[in-house]
Amino acid sequence: WVQGFSSKNFGFINNHTVCYPCGNYILFLDIETKKTSVLQCQTGQVGAFTANGNRQVLAFSDRKLNPIIYVCTFPELSKLTELKGNVQLDYTLLALSFTGSYLASYSSIPEFILSVWNWQENILLCSVSQPGVTATSLSFNPMNWQQLCFVNESSITVWHIERNNDEHHLKRNPVKLPNGQNSMSPGEDLFFPVSHSEDQYYGPVLPVSAIAGLV
Repeated sequence: WVQGFSSKNFGFINNHTVCYPCGNYILFLDIETKKTSVLQCQTGQVGAFTANGNRQVLAFSDRKLNPIIYVCTFPELSKLTELKGNVQLDYTLLALSFTGSYLASYSSIPEFILSVWNWQENILLCSVSQPGVTATSLSFNPMNWQQLCFVNESSITVWHIERNNDEHHLKRNPVKLPNGQNSMSPGEDLFFPVSHSEDQYYGPVLPVSAIAGLV
């Protein structure tokens, strides 16, 4: 009964081991030796789940009131930390950065909060609420932990994690998608805005955040 595979996501925890949630457990399967091991969620059913094969760590939430996010290491299956936010019902998505000790989470109704944590120091860096927005995918840029790709049923948004000393802030940058005719819809380019004739700057075209000295 622990062997079943649900429709939830799965991931590689190292080069030859995949893991996925199943009920109150997370199952680990070595694809070379076919050996399995399990990690039990002591507080009930596993909710959101993610794994990072680069650092051999995984994170999951429990499905209960005021859920907690647990970060564990593999193959020891020992708990590294617990992240406690202000979420009332459930986390729907988790993502671990490819490098560094950063984790992103997204909660369901009623908060719909996107949060970024430093899990190693157990610190909530920043968060933003998106009322009524149901996300389908959340991931870090593998080359830059300060960029998050957020996908819902109708749009894609790249969130920039801007930093000023110890302060962090999430800045929203919607991605323009082709319309039905495979052409880009008109609108302002938020990444590289077009220079106007009255501008007195003749240097290279830079992102707004770079001009402001935020990156």
